[in-house]
Amino acid sequence: QGSKEMTAPVRVARKMELIQESITLKIHSAAQDLRAKGLDIANLTAGEPDFAVPDAVKEAAIEAVRANRSRYTPAAGIPELREAVARKTNDQQPRGGRWAFSDVIVSNGGKQALFNAMLALLDPGDEVLIPSPYWLSYPDMVKLAGGIPKFIWAPAAQGFKITPAQLKAAIGPKVKLLILNSPCNPTGAVYTEAEFAALGEVLLAPEASHICVLSDEIYDRIILGKTPFCSFLKGAPALKDRTVTVNGLSKSAAMTGWRIGWSVACAPITRAILTIQGQSTSGINSLAQWASLAALALPEAMFQHHIESYRNRRDLALEFLEKLSKIEVSSPEGAFYLFIGIGKYLREGEDSVAFAERILEEANVAVVPGSPFGDPESIRLSFSGDERSLMEGCRRIASYLQG
Repeated sequence: QGSKEMTAPVRVARKMELIQESITLKIHSAAQDLRAKGLDIANLTAGEPDFAVPDAVKEAAIEAVRANRSRYTPAAGIPELREAVARKTNDQQPRGGRWAFSDVIVSNGGKQALFNAMLALLDPGDEVLIPSPYWLSYPDMVKLAGGIPKFIWAPAAQGFKITPAQLKAAIGPKVKLLILNSPCNPTGAVYTEAEFAALGEVLLAPEASHICVLSDEIYDRIILGKTPFCSFLKGAPALKDRTVTVNGLSKSAAMTGWRIGWSVACAPITRAILTIQGQSTSGINSLAQWASLAALALPEAMFQHHIESYRNRRDLALEFLEKLSKIEVSSPEGAFYLFIGIGKYLREGEDSVAFAERILEEANVAVVPGSPFGDPESIRLSFSGDERSLMEGCRRIASYLQG
């Protein structure tokens, strides 16, 4: 017998010890596996609209195929789409000067736009302020970019929104970036123009002059309450040169799989983002870009049915859940999630991750635990999917917790 050569195990980069797998994708995958085994799972995890992409968008993609518009595009995106994004952003940010197409980088969804901005702005050890609860990918993105996440707790009692006093108290010499998300995933909170203006005043103080803002506005169209959407720079236009606005079409136009996002920022930041994208993905799918140009040309009335449906689904879900006396739930002003306090239903030693696993196994409902969003005593339900699954999922949750 010949001797067997022993090889050392492969060691991945140490930074991988700092981050974790997306719990949303993990539980969504577990729910899909159970469905494949024949179980009837009400899956309320994924934040993906169930509406069809508008016909005009489909036709634009088909026409792009026929016209052989399938070659490499500039790394920043086709000029026509960047110009359309600049116009949209100028409409939402009417003060502080106009954006040009050269200020726009089209990316592989809003997620890449966020990551590009962090890579462009953060040095190792820089601190990043993140209002909590937060979208679960922010902290891990910050860590991958070499930064250190610092959280500002914004409980339901204050509408899940940070106050100027909290922001002022969190500012320090190592803070480089503040991440804002309105409408917010997971809470549905929507900041007003006055609230953004007040936060902007804090950032204009001399001790905060080194801090940039990353404003995630991916849910801009999905407004369910009385508070209208407000872009951060509409409320704080004086911070234009220190702000990166991120947006896209995944949520607002139900174009999740097309992977269209973008960033809008001043020239120095945009040049840095372009360098990063040019050395990583380069230009994104050319056909999706031409389709997105058509999407941005559609009137708002084309999407009102989406908004009304989300609002109706939200209200139906609340009817079920508000009957549970020990649950804590508030009506979201935007996006398509319910962020629910279930602390009084937790068993001894249990957190929201264990609760989500239990309710999946025992009630056949898939929800996302609040722990990765910064709240170990909450869960997130998405009402972006079909109404039948939503109603059945809420009925099962209510029946299970009342049993």
